[in-house]
Amino acid sequence: MDGILRNFSKLLSVQSPIHQFNRTLIILKRRHPVQLQKKNSKHKPILKGRHFVYDIVENPERMKQEKIDVILTQYVEGLGHQGELVSVRPTYAYDQLLLPKLAIYASPDNLESMKNNLHQTKDEEKPSSIHALQTAKYLKKMVVSVSMNKDEPWTIEPWHIRVSLRKMNVHVLSDDSIELPEHPISGPDFTLEGKSFVVYITINKKEKVPVECNLHHWSTKLADRLPRTKFFTRTPISILPEQTELLMSMRGNINNN
Repeated sequence: MDGILRNFSKLLSVQSPIHQFNRTLIILKRRHPVQLQKKNSKHKPILKGRHFVYDIVENPERMKQEKIDVILTQYVEGLGHQGELVSVRPTYAYDQLLLPKLAIYASPDNLESMKNNLHQTKDEEKPSSIHALQTAKYLKKMVVSVSMNKDEPWTIEPWHIRVSLRKMNVHVLSDDSIELPEHPISGPDFTLEGKSFVVYITINKKEKVPVECNLHHWSTKLADRLPRTKFFTRTPISILPEQTELLMSMRGNINNN
């Protein structure tokens, strides 16, 4: 009996009780007030259906969260470079940046470190812009159809690639950003129909991205047009033997992603 009393006294002597805040608290208000009753009345108030209609006064889940400042510890696509101060939503900051250790809180000490360039990377290690890597990934997944005349002689030039990309809503501002293979591709040559080759596109004069192109012979006469093949879903056949391995690796990366 004495042991039970000692244990019970220990429970009563807890000095730091646990206080837990309930984040699901929602404050409501009756849309139609209940009629007041006389003092000391023995009759209970009569509640009708309209008295059970409520309006939300405050709901933490619907409240707009203020953005918080964090400092990036490395480059994050579409957000910023290493060492930059960015403002994001608290949930995004916690789940996508702080937990993966891609950012740290913008505390006074961390801000001072940022000013002292402790988190700055060398310019040559930085992407040319926060969207450069996203653009590069998008271009790597593309297979550009290059349509050439089946009746007139031609040799593929950078502007052919630029026009073909424009048809796919990709705008290259200068032909100087497009690098063709060293070996020229000329035609019309129906042995090249449906085969692929690789060009390189330079983003902001820095990132160089390989892009797969597929050759198709086109005619202005409807009766002379060749049927298009499903070049995107089949295994690519390289026009240039030296690009075969590169084409296979690029297509393999697309399928994996």
